[in-house]
Amino acid sequence: MKKIAKIAAAVSVIVLCLAALLTGCSETLTVEEGRVMLQQGVEKAAASDVYYIKYRYNDNSSANGKYTQYSLNVQGDSAKFTIATGDVLKTVYDDTYFGKSLKDGVSSKNASDGDYVTGKVYRENDGWRVSRCTLDEFLNDEKISSYNMDSVTALLSGLSEDELRISSVTRTGKVVYISAKVEKEGNPLSQYGDLVIRLINDKLAYVGDTKETFNVSISYGGPVINVPAWKSETTKE
Repeated sequence: MKKIAKIAAAVSVIVLCLAALLTGCSETLTVEEGRVMLQQGVEKAAASDVYYIKYRYNDNSSANGKYTQYSLNVQGDSAKFTIATGDVLKTVYDDTYFGKSLKDGVSSKNASDGDYVTGKVYRENDGWRVSRCTLDEFLNDEKISSYNMDSVTALLSGLSEDELRISSVTRTGKVVYISAKVEKEGNPLSQYGDLVIRLINDKLAYVGDTKETFNVSISYGGPVINVPAWKSETTKE
C-alpha cells in the first residue's frame, strides 16, 4: 500500500509540474508595468496586417440570448466583413468581401485579366456585385470603419492614468490580464463599468466588460477567405 501511495504521489507531482509548464504560474505585476505592456500590445496589434476581430454586443435582457456581432477577417490582400444578428435559435449573416473576384460563369483556366476585378464584393437581389477599391478604402468604408483595427486600438491608445484607471495586473504564462475602467469622456468604453483586458503574446487580444454585455476579441490568424464570383460591376460616378 505504501508503494502504491508513493507512486500516486509521484504521478501527482508530475501532473502538477506539467500543468505549471503549460499554463505558467500567476504573477502579480504593478499598475505601471501593466500600462506599459498594454500600450506596447496596442501598438503591435495596430501594426498587424493579418487579424480576425470579433466585435460583439449581447442583449442580456433577452431570454433567447440576442446578440449582434461584427467580424472582420483580414488576410493580407483579402478581407471579409460579417454582420451576424440573432439568438440561440437563429442567426442571420450579412457578408461583404474584399479581394480579387472572378466573373461569374468564367472558368479560372480560361479567364483573362479583364474577367478579374479587385474590390468590394457584396450581395444584392440579382447576385454578387463588385465595386473597385483598395484594401484601405474597404477597411474605411462607412459600414466597416468602426470595427477595423484602427478603431479597436484607438479605444485604448494614448489614455492617461486618469482616463484609464487600472486596478490590477496579473500574468499567467503568455497571457496578461488587466482589470481597468475607462474614464475618458466620449470614449465608447466609458459607458461600461469594470473592464477585463487580455494581452496574448504581447498583443492586444480581448476587451470586455465584466457584465458580458460587450466584448472585442482579436486573433492574429483566421479562416481562409474565398471571395465570391462577381455577377455585375458597380461603376463609380
